[in-house]
Amino acid sequence: MGRRFKFVLAGGLIVSGMIGMLQSPAQGQSKTVTTADYLRWRTEFRNWGRWGPDDQRGASNLITAAKIQNAAKLVRAGITISLAPLVPQTVAADVGPNAVFHRTTNYITAIGTQDNYQVNFHGLTGAHMDAFCDNFFEGQMYNGYSVADNITPETGCKKNDVTAWKDGIVTRGVLYDIPQLKGVEWLDPATPVTRADLEAWEKKAGVKVGPGDVIVLYTGRYKKRATTGPWASPRAGYYVDTIPFIRERDVAFVGHDFNIDWEPRPGWGAADGIAGNPIHQAVLVWMGVGIVENMDLEQAIQTARRLKRYEFMFMVAPLPVAGGTGSPINPLALF
Repeated sequence: MGRRFKFVLAGGLIVSGMIGMLQSPAQGQSKTVTTADYLRWRTEFRNWGRWGPDDQRGASNLITAAKIQNAAKLVRAGITISLAPLVPQTVAADVGPNAVFHRTTNYITAIGTQDNYQVNFHGLTGAHMDAFCDNFFEGQMYNGYSVADNITPETGCKKNDVTAWKDGIVTRGVLYDIPQLKGVEWLDPATPVTRADLEAWEKKAGVKVGPGDVIVLYTGRYKKRATTGPWASPRAGYYVDTIPFIRERDVAFVGHDFNIDWEPRPGWGAADGIAGNPIHQAVLVWMGVGIVENMDLEQAIQTARRLKRYEFMFMVAPLPVAGGTGSPINPLALF
């Protein structure tokens, strides 16, 4: 993930993106996952060709008209909540210099003003979604598209770019309140979230994610950040044994209030045949499942706990940047 693209839009917005480790079982994990398991899953869980040789939407194809209509029925209380934190405008432990959202006011006249925005939206800060071309392996992206044939600094991503979702995403979101499950205010950042955790929460809350849905994982990141200050690592992300869960449930997107991969990951590196972030690789490259990261879920969690309802209508519309590796976003939860 070392290649940067910068896009200039007509409205004065500059957005830059970046194109692009096991023997450490998590507490409560039901089964030890080996490197051999992960390497086997690269083929076993691959969705290439499932929706045709020219597909660029992946599991989003499961968001059908009926799915959208059913999601709309979840709006019963008439409550709309933004799932995006304020964009970072100062450097912090989890906000590197390149991640600072630069807002420049160009001029002020007697009747108005204008400004430019510039941001590198990938990373640990700012709500954003990743396009499939953000990650690849051995020269191929999701659905077998060649990196060499489809990505250049001048054009960005000719295939698998963010415009696959230019019409927006409307579906069912399912909140996984793991701190409530464990009886804590927030998860210890060094605690990976396992498949057993996800299934235990479903049993407790009486809710279950399914085809075309968005898994929305709450770890209490922003509550802890407001209390103890920002940090970058460790991170309580999805553990590797959640990969079969994600594939079996046929979700369209994997969401989180931080980076989706657990950190640290001893034993999960290039020497073991694992490239980059294992969960990112699995969902973006093999399965064609989208990623939504760094969502501020505090208000949504408070509302869900009050209503005792952990499903809602999820809406988001990325910037339609041709060639883009993703987009900053303002996702919405409608209860």
